[in-house]
Amino acid sequence: MSFFLSYLVSKFCPQVPLYKHIADLSGRTSMILPVPAFSLISGGKHAGNTLAIQDITILPVGARRFEEAMQMGSETYHHLKGRLLFLRNMVHMGAMLVKMVALLQTFPGKFFLHIDISLFCVQLVILVLCICSFREGLDLVKEAISRTGYNEKIKIGIDVSATDFCIGTKYDLDYKSPNKSGQNFKSGEDMIELYKELCTDYPVVSIEDPFDMEDWEHVKYFSGLGICQVVGGDLLMSNPKRIEKAIQESACNALLLKVNQIGTVTEAIEVVKLAKDEHWGVVISHRCGETEDSFIADLSVGLSTGQIKAGAPCRGERLAKYNQLLRIEEELGDQAVYAGDDWRMS
Repeated sequence: MSFFLSYLVSKFCPQVPLYKHIADLSGRTSMILPVPAFSLISGGKHAGNTLAIQDITILPVGARRFEEAMQMGSETYHHLKGRLLFLRNMVHMGAMLVKMVALLQTFPGKFFLHIDISLFCVQLVILVLCICSFREGLDLVKEAISRTGYNEKIKIGIDVSATDFCIGTKYDLDYKSPNKSGQNFKSGEDMIELYKELCTDYPVVSIEDPFDMEDWEHVKYFSGLGICQVVGGDLLMSNPKRIEKAIQESACNALLLKVNQIGTVTEAIEVVKLAKDEHWGVVISHRCGETEDSFIADLSVGLSTGQIKAGAPCRGERLAKYNQLLRIEEELGDQAVYAGDDWRMS
């Protein structure tokens, strides 16, 4: 049965909420609302900046309910948005000052202005236009979390998507900067040390695809360190054979599930069971080109995955999933359980 037919059968089953029907199909007696992984800063091949990694996300694990998690995520998102808008305005001001300096220098006999001002303005423009490194992005996110006062309740996740910038056996962290590409190559060992430092310096609890999808050696070693959740996205491709290989080699400890990759709801249930039997985390994920369909919200509750990745708390196709989860929590009432601190083992 195709994914579309599976979806229709489950969605239009009479008198039974979709998430409950999915729970019945999977044999689950408890239904848990997932911790949302809100995207705050995007990079990678689809973004207009020079940040190599795909996403920096926040996980409100300290919330008591999904509704509270939404509030935490939205407040942090808007604090960061306000900060970036301020920096953008600084860019505009810097650009105006640069033009003014150029004009004043055209008439040196009429005005006195130290030339270092123009240098300062140019440096300012470069600084605020460019989120180039892991740390620059993480610093902004950490500051936004601090401004909301949720320091102990929000953790950070990173979607590296390292396959996009892996060249041979090296990782080019400046692959999006034509003038720098090739100057910042990192080996697999270098990347491991980088991730260890980031997990020490920031509240990073989850890293997705830290290495190339065929770099089984390094992802196995890094996962074995037990520093954080290591999510297999490109590594696993929701493919049962690759999941089984990852289990045998202890290559990661969490599954990123994209239902359209695997094909049917039945197969999705099977791979989630496979992952949970190994005490893996499970992340239900949206895809590029999403619609306003909210199916994955019901799927995450029905399978009690504990985690959902549906983007930032903005735009209709993303809010559709979050609003459906709010409706499910309201419908469940006192029986609603939010994954919270148990986000990996729900």
